[in-house]
Amino acid sequence: MKNYKYELQRGSKHIICPNCQKKTFKPYVDSVTGEVVNPSRYGRCERIQSCRYHRYPKLGKDDINSSRYVPPAPEEIKPLDFVSKDLMQATFNEFKNNTFFMYLVKLFGIEKAYQLQEAYNIGTAKGGGTIFWQQDREQNIRTAKVMYYNSNGRRNKDRMSWFVHKKIKDDFNYRQCFFGLHLTTPDKPVALCESEKTAIIMSVFEPEYTWIASGGSEMINDERLFELPRLDKVFADNGQFEKWERKTRMFLPEMDISVDNAVENGILKEGDDILDLYLATGKINELNLAI
Repeated sequence: MKNYKYELQRGSKHIICPNCQKKTFKPYVDSVTGEVVNPSRYGRCERIQSCRYHRYPKLGKDDINSSRYVPPAPEEIKPLDFVSKDLMQATFNEFKNNTFFMYLVKLFGIEKAYQLQEAYNIGTAKGGGTIFWQQDREQNIRTAKVMYYNSNGRRNKDRMSWFVHKKIKDDFNYRQCFFGLHLTTPDKPVALCESEKTAIIMSVFEPEYTWIASGGSEMINDERLFELPRLDKVFADNGQFEKWERKTRMFLPEMDISVDNAVENGILKEGDDILDLYLATGKINELNLAI
C-alpha cells in the first residue's frame, strides 16, 4: 500500500472553503504528525460539482511560497428539475392493487400501513407496482423508483425497476437523494440501510431511529451524505460492510456487524440484510406481528 505524506483530515468536521466560502472544506494533514497544513490553502472542497477547489500540498518551492490561486472558470449550473407534488399525490390511491402495501397490511394491519405510506410517500404504479418517492429536506420531490413485489414481500425479479423522472421528459435534470431524507432531523438518530423496503419496515421494529435507504449498494456519495443532518448507525447488507464504513466515515457512525456475523454462522445467506435477520431469528414474532 502506498503511503502519502499528506491526507485529508478525517472525521465529520469541515471548515470554510477559501474559494466558495462555504463550510464544506477538508484540509490536508501530515499523515505522520497529524498536523494541519495551511488550511487557508491546502485541502478539498466537498462541493465537487459547483466549487471544485482542490489543492494538494507539494514540496516544490514555488507551490509552498505562492499564495496565488486561480479558481476554475465558473460553470453554468443548470437548476435541478423537480417532480410536482400533485403528480406524487395522484399516486396515493389504488392501494389494494399495490402488492407491497398489502404486504405491509399483512404485517402491521391497515392503520399502521397507511401511517407508513403517509410518512414515506409510498405510491402505486400500474400493474401493482410500488413507487418510492425521493423527497429532500426542503420537501422537493427529486424523483421516484418504481419496484415490483410478490405477495410475500420479496422482489418480483421478472419485472425491472424504473424511475419516474424518465417518464416526464428526456432532459429531466435530477439528482437522487436518500429515500426518507425528508424525515430526518437534527434531534433524532438516523439509521442508514440499502433497501427502501427495509427502511420502511425497520422503522416499526426500531422506531428510535429515523430510517433512510440508499437504494443500492453503490448509491452512497459525499453529495448525498452532506444532505443529512446526522448519521448515527449504518446497517450494511452482507458483503458491503467495509465499503460502507469507508464511505460514511465522515460521520463516524456505529457500524452494525450483526448481518455479516449471521451469514458466517449460517443463519443468513450471502447478500441478506438486517430485515432478513429479523425474519430469520423470529424477532418479528416478539413484536406480536403476524406474517
